[in-house]
Amino acid sequence: MAAVSGEFVFFHSARRVIHAPGAIGKLADLAKEFGCARAVLAIDAVFAGGPIEARAIEALKAGTGAAPAVVHVPSREPDTASIEAVARAFAAADPDMIVAIGGGSTMDTAKVARLLLSNPGPAEGISGFGKTLRPHASLFVCAPTTAGTGSEVSESAISSKSGAEVKLIYRSPEMTAKIALLDPALTVGAPAFVTAQSGYDAVTHAVEAYVSNAASVMTDPLAVESFRLLARWLPVAYREPENLEARSACLIASCQAAIAFNSANLGLAHAFAAPLGALHHVAHGLGNALALPVVTAFNAPVLGRKGEVVAEAFGAASAAQAMGKIRAAVGLDVSIDKYVPDAEARAKVAAAAMRSGQVRMNPRLATLDDALAMIEAMRTPTGGDAPAFAR
Repeated sequence: MAAVSGEFVFFHSARRVIHAPGAIGKLADLAKEFGCARAVLAIDAVFAGGPIEARAIEALKAGTGAAPAVVHVPSREPDTASIEAVARAFAAADPDMIVAIGGGSTMDTAKVARLLLSNPGPAEGISGFGKTLRPHASLFVCAPTTAGTGSEVSESAISSKSGAEVKLIYRSPEMTAKIALLDPALTVGAPAFVTAQSGYDAVTHAVEAYVSNAASVMTDPLAVESFRLLARWLPVAYREPENLEARSACLIASCQAAIAFNSANLGLAHAFAAPLGALHHVAHGLGNALALPVVTAFNAPVLGRKGEVVAEAFGAASAAQAMGKIRAAVGLDVSIDKYVPDAEARAKVAAAAMRSGQVRMNPRLATLDDALAMIEAMRTPTGGDAPAFAR
């Protein structure tokens, strides 16, 4: 654990987290509590016309006295064009309550689009760090349908922009939902590959936050409990999609990891995942799965006791083996060659990764040569073991 006497900075702007099967029904009470009359439901388009959308509409109508405006968010990772389209739909509804239901892409889209209401302009204009953004007065509620990004409690969001090698990053305490609804019933219908990729994203959040240079006594307990829950329950959720206990554990773990990384930041796995997504359309969780075992092996010389804690949580001999083991358990032990076609493309990913701000958060300093070596190592699946990698 981090030293109790050490200096640290901790951010936590989420106001309320509610966990319960059927929590989506609490939207009615929340609308009444805050006196909301004009609700907008931003929901992943995959749920259009389905029972989740119907339950949310019913609850919001009961709470506000009127049916909400419904915005179907495209079922893909957000880009500036889709964010701006959603912002226009929000503006037309003039909402005093915005509810986002979906995975990280839907929540990230809604988070940025909502802030465009009070900070008009192109989506790219409010990206970046250290900006003072004007808040929007609406009650903002996020309900995740996957257990991975933790977007419901984080101050950040990401999007792509046409032609860019890396993704835009947004960061503001004004972006965070006032209320996060963790309803495990919403995640039950997720396909196995979605459970795997989103779950491995949460694993990466927890582990990278734990070993980050910015980890602290405030973030370590959340990160450790998160990856302990995921070690036990993510394979169960993957194998038994109707298991509500497993779904609950993964949702809680994802939320814990996000609160941790909101202050501790992340590391090299996320630095690789960003250009893998921007350049080759690799889903974010899969990008982390390709990178984390190799990155953990690279970090091994400096992990010390923290590496042992990670290994113990997953029942492995080393932290790197742990990351390979959980990756194989959820069917993500694949080669990067499936997504990145040749040496030139791999070199481009490595160079883009080294421009990420997450590089300096990684516990071991990496050079471009190190990044190139790690990309090469990602070409070989580990069979559930540690990567055969050392520099």
